[in-house]
Amino acid sequence: MAKKKLTFEQAITRLEEIVDILESGTLSLEESVAVYKEGMTLADFCGQKITTAESEVVLLQKNISGEIEETHFEPEEMEQ
Repeated sequence: MAKKKLTFEQAITRLEEIVDILESGTLSLEESVAVYKEGMTLADFCGQKITTAESEVVLLQKNISGEIEETHFEPEEMEQ
């Protein structure tokens, strides 16, 4: 059976489930580690999807002459 391709939305939903599972404290240590690894893989997948989407976003802006020009999206750095 072929693997179904995971969407960004499905990965986010599963990540939310994993957080709930880990916060519940009902898993054994081994199960927790396995679920945590799955979560890290999903987080990496989502990060790659976001990076790809950001690189594809093009902003249209008017220059001083009133002409529309394309500029690539540059995400702001998040403050921590």
